[in-house]
Amino acid sequence: MPAVTLADRLRELRGSLTQRQLGRALGVSVPLISSWEHGVVPPPERLDDYARYFALAEPGSTLPTPEQLSPDERQTYDVLRRGLHRLRGSSEIEPELPHPLRFPPGQAITIVPSELPSHVRDQFGDVSKPQGPDYVDAYKYADLDALIELLSFIRGMNPTNPTTVGVPSELSTDDLTAHLIALGGVDFNEVTEATLTDLSHVPVKQLRRATFQDTGSFSVGYADGRRVELAPKLRRDQRGTTLREDVAHYLRAPNPYNRERTLTFFNGMYSRGSYGIVRALTDPKIQERNAAYVDRRFHGADTYSIVCRVKIVANEVVVPDWTVDDIRLHEWPEAEHDRSSGAAAH
Repeated sequence: MPAVTLADRLRELRGSLTQRQLGRALGVSVPLISSWEHGVVPPPERLDDYARYFALAEPGSTLPTPEQLSPDERQTYDVLRRGLHRLRGSSEIEPELPHPLRFPPGQAITIVPSELPSHVRDQFGDVSKPQGPDYVDAYKYADLDALIELLSFIRGMNPTNPTTVGVPSELSTDDLTAHLIALGGVDFNEVTEATLTDLSHVPVKQLRRATFQDTGSFSVGYADGRRVELAPKLRRDQRGTTLREDVAHYLRAPNPYNRERTLTFFNGMYSRGSYGIVRALTDPKIQERNAAYVDRRFHGADTYSIVCRVKIVANEVVVPDWTVDDIRLHEWPEAEHDRSSGAAAH
């Protein structure tokens, strides 16, 4: 009996599905599916997609993220993936770690940064005025450091996904129905404010600042009925105001404008908090640890939330490590032992 080839195995997996149906699910063209089934060797990441799709108990019309696989499906995925890579001739097969910022190939992503109000932009002079010779359009963004960090990471991790960046006034309906990532809070980001209204069951609310100089805070609720306000820590002296520790919020939920896509919040009370909470999932030294914590802690939940400290040391942002209990200020859904013991807020 002749040995089974990779092309044979790919045709066998497809089964009764048409090449068009499979191509739509994987985000690739019919000719590409056909070429793989006739001997062209797919890149390793496409074999991962095959394994993830056919690990599903009932494969549908979309490719699941690693986080969406059940424990049994994850086991099936690992077996399928190793088998496909072995047929491909891969010498070493590294496990694919689930990551909240890895999206199914080909699916659109929209990043919505906060927009600085005009009275703040006016302080920048001519570079913030469209008629100015040195006009810089990016000065409209409130969390520019966080945006640069997030955008480069998203594009690197999702090379086949079209990615749009725009403030709320620039977005179309199609943009809002993509995988939606909102950067910044309710003071400057209309999308954050609107979608939080749709997520009223999440017990985390950002309290709007009465004035631009106010500190602001998050209000968090617990299963026993308590509500606690979590605020940044500032030091004020004759030299001015210094941020010592911010409070930031990471949230994941289904996109309320398209339930088949996701909504992600990165939101600090200050810009440095937004940068720190983004770095929690992009920093080379910390992000895999935090992604693994999210997968372990919230596996199977489509909506979850972490409010944490973002410490500032020697004027530098310290990336929050979510595996450290003291860094996490509030988690939802609450862990079973927290609900049963009535654990106090940090």
